[in-house]
Amino acid sequence: LSLLDLLEKDVPDVIIGFREAIATGKIELMSSPAQHPILPLSPEFLQRAQIEDDENRKISQFGIKRNCRGFYLPEMAFSRNDLELFRSYGHRWSVIDDGLFVAQDGSGSPPFDRIITYNGFKVFMRSRFWSNLISFDHPSFGDLKSKMEYDIPRWTKNAPAYLAVAMDAETFGHHPGDLFERLFKPMLHEWVGSRISSLEDISQNFPTHCVSYIPDNSWSTSADDLVRSDPYPLWKSRFNIYHLKLWELVNMALEYFEHDRQNCLMMTSSCHWWWISRDHWNPDFMVKGAKKAIELIRAHALK
Repeated sequence: LSLLDLLEKDVPDVIIGFREAIATGKIELMSSPAQHPILPLSPEFLQRAQIEDDENRKISQFGIKRNCRGFYLPEMAFSRNDLELFRSYGHRWSVIDDGLFVAQDGSGSPPFDRIITYNGFKVFMRSRFWSNLISFDHPSFGDLKSKMEYDIPRWTKNAPAYLAVAMDAETFGHHPGDLFERLFKPMLHEWVGSRISSLEDISQNFPTHCVSYIPDNSWSTSADDLVRSDPYPLWKSRFNIYHLKLWELVNMALEYFEHDRQNCLMMTSSCHWWWISRDHWNPDFMVKGAKKAIELIRAHALK
């Protein structure tokens, strides 16, 4: 929803394109929280408000409705405790990073011929290897295709397989500048209709494999983070005093949620913590969330 609000101001034709593509089944639109929070770090009342605001305003304001049963987790921040919440809204699957699952599972290989389920909830595994290769190495489509055609059959032994990749949309425009033309556009031109499938279709064509445990994690969580009981290190690290102080301030402001629902949703965006995390330091972005919290407290604490 936060993306649609920006697009409406600057490029409203893109919203029309989304609406038409969803209606004709050209894209698969998952549900998501409205303002990109780290859901496992939010109280349940806020989680529900994020989900409901996203769904309701997409329909009423933009005429856009999800066309699958998937739920997108910002930063792929997964928690086992949230699965019943997702089920209550009709969601049946999500996508998380495969890095820590592989380390915990012991199979030595990400799942490619089965879909992982935990307590009856399907979890597709986003390939950390292939996604990071695209995000950080910025290959051309020709180079990526050649590497996939060489490496993947050796991994899957030519069995029927699927591969999930996911990265920020800015990967194809903002960062390298030309990756949309060099990779994304030719990939769609060649693979749509042949090698690109919706996750709903994949869900119906591959068997499931039930597991008894999936660690709480994100797409930025390392094995060392889990050892330190720090599953969301870029958004609420036990070892980052700035994270903890910002959460203390935000949680004070959330006590006045009923007075200012919209600002409460916006101040819990994951970016406010990400920009004061271990590998990044730009407090100006953090201040946006802190300022909203302070204004809300000042407006309502003495009433």
